[in-house]
Amino acid sequence: MITDLNRPSDKDLSRLASLLGDRITRDEPIGPYTTYRVGGSASLFMRAMSVEDLHAVSRALEKVRVPVLMLGRGSNMLVSDAGFRGLAIALGPFAEQILLPQPGQEPVLSVGAMASLPIVARQSVAAGLRGFEWAVGVPGSIGGAVRMNAGGHGADMIASLLSVRLFHLQRNIEANVSAANLGLRFRASDLGDEHVVLAATLRLAWGDKAEGESRIAEIVKWRRDHQPGGQNAGSVFVNPVSGASSAGALIDNMGLRGYRIGTAVISEKHANFFQADEGGNADDVVELMTFVRQRVSEAHGIELRSEIRLVGFSSVVAADAGAQTSTERRRDTQLEAAFGSSNTTDLSIPIPSYSEQLSEDVLAELADAFEGDATPTMNLKVVRPADTSGDTPQPEEPSTTSLTLKTNNGRVVIVDDDLRLPIDVDNPIDEQTSSVNVAPTSDPSNVIPESRLSSRRNQIAQKLNANRRRLVRGVFAVIGVLALVLGVLASPIIGVRTIQIEGARYMSADLLIAVEKSLNGKSILTVDTNSAARRLEGDPWVESVRIKQFFPTRLVIEIVERKPIAFYVGVDNRSRVVDAQGRVLAVETGQPTQYLQITGVGPNLAPGASAGTVYKAAAQLAGGLPEEIEDKVLNVGVGGPNQLLMTLRSGTLINFGPPNELQNKLVSLVVLLRRQDPRQIISIDLTDPRTPTVKSK
Repeated sequence: MITDLNRPSDKDLSRLASLLGDRITRDEPIGPYTTYRVGGSASLFMRAMSVEDLHAVSRALEKVRVPVLMLGRGSNMLVSDAGFRGLAIALGPFAEQILLPQPGQEPVLSVGAMASLPIVARQSVAAGLRGFEWAVGVPGSIGGAVRMNAGGHGADMIASLLSVRLFHLQRNIEANVSAANLGLRFRASDLGDEHVVLAATLRLAWGDKAEGESRIAEIVKWRRDHQPGGQNAGSVFVNPVSGASSAGALIDNMGLRGYRIGTAVISEKHANFFQADEGGNADDVVELMTFVRQRVSEAHGIELRSEIRLVGFSSVVAADAGAQTSTERRRDTQLEAAFGSSNTTDLSIPIPSYSEQLSEDVLAELADAFEGDATPTMNLKVVRPADTSGDTPQPEEPSTTSLTLKTNNGRVVIVDDDLRLPIDVDNPIDEQTSSVNVAPTSDPSNVIPESRLSSRRNQIAQKLNANRRRLVRGVFAVIGVLALVLGVLASPIIGVRTIQIEGARYMSADLLIAVEKSLNGKSILTVDTNSAARRLEGDPWVESVRIKQFFPTRLVIEIVERKPIAFYVGVDNRSRVVDAQGRVLAVETGQPTQYLQITGVGPNLAPGASAGTVYKAAAQLAGGLPEEIEDKVLNVGVGGPNQLLMTLRSGTLINFGPPNELQNKLVSLVVLLRRQDPRQIISIDLTDPRTPTVKSK
């Protein structure tokens, strides 16, 4: 990440300033750019008035590396009193435009990165669009919302985001990137400081303007009733995913509302909101965060994680305050691939080799055996099998060799005349070839002295022993090399260094980080991927996990998440998001309107639990709606322990009766709606799909 660079020198800062010229101002206070309104200055500051200004920054960063900080509306950021030693960039008015569709067009709008979320929410509703009302309660920008997958009141950016226009500061490239390639997950994404969000494209839905305005008024009222105003950055700590209580409840239960350190105080209205006094200090806010984390850890054993980005603080101070640790940026993500991958990592492993100094005799023998032309041809005579083709045999050339090759029926027999014994004068018959081996010099008068024969035999024995020793040494050398290779394969030399996660959107970010840490550094051949997969599958959102190993240092974790279908409101007035099997995936405050609602008051269940037969049937009904009537359905409902209901947008009430034969009942409903305008129907009873009852106006 660009902000992870070492502290730049004054020389580097001055050089960057000179490269960017009058675009730069020095020692600009950036605390006022945040909702905390506290903090120091940036060494260099630039307001980019066009994309060309960003190109200029990218070209300058190629010559001198300096940390870069992108400023949005600062609703999730706290700047140290010492300031930020680097280049801070804010986008100008060109990134504030909001392009709304006209009635009759696709409900798709284009929004600049600096556009305010509350403004976009209100303007979209005013244009007759639904689905972005939740953003009226988030005082941030579109760019920041994309970067952290902001959300609230049961919805988030994933629900409507189609694509993003990005500028890559390190590569000097501008590109449109699909939302599916951003690595969006709970309050996080794959976007780094090098990725500048320029604009976003959102898909909403046409709907009733009055209902949208009513929903906005409801959210605004709830926010005023439950959240404080003043100088703060919203929720300080992320709610513990595995805990039954929220971060605010944990802090509140310890009686810390109103607790103050210097110019920072915990809100009396919401215990997870830390406020700064006018003219206060950022260091007091961080000290208060550290104090609260320690108290919660001591009392509950829970390590809270901060939602707020801490800028300019030392790594130790930031860690103590709960800042999220930045993991190594993966270069093989889908996001980076959208800009063109530049990964040239050499994945080969050098294998050590050993050599032995061989004697000249051995080299000569090897040359004889493998080269063929190292032995003088005048010392060899090859007697080939008789040619039976009828051709005239070629006369053999005379030779004076003492080593001859004889053949019989294709079999080659080597006769070494120098090794014949005196008793061999009888010309013995080769038992296998039935050929008589006659040496030209075999004569009873040719007696070989015993001393010469003994010397020759000793030489042969010595060569045989030498060959055996070389063979043994060769075997041990091979065993040694294999042992070394196996040792290398099981060592951290090929430890896991790159972990690519695919398919994770909603599952716990903390769990992902914990699993990554447990796998990082382990040998690629011995790492326990099965245990890691089972651990990830314990998350309510996860349906299945497959971990693939790529030699020598890369793991790919493929996660298949469960598909959220609908939600119902429990007795505690909190929403339970369920999949098609009725499994509770999440418990949220507010209503996640991007899903179909199951009306009625359901059981208070924790994530991972099953909502029961009737809610499972309602979820299956919501997920199995034919495309022909999907847009006409307002909600499905549970009318009792064994009754399913549905309400159309026209106000028509449909009684499905017991949760059986749902497919046949849906077919009957489609046929009825084809024949009659639903606006003229008061109710439809599909208890018996063969004889449906229709009550018309």
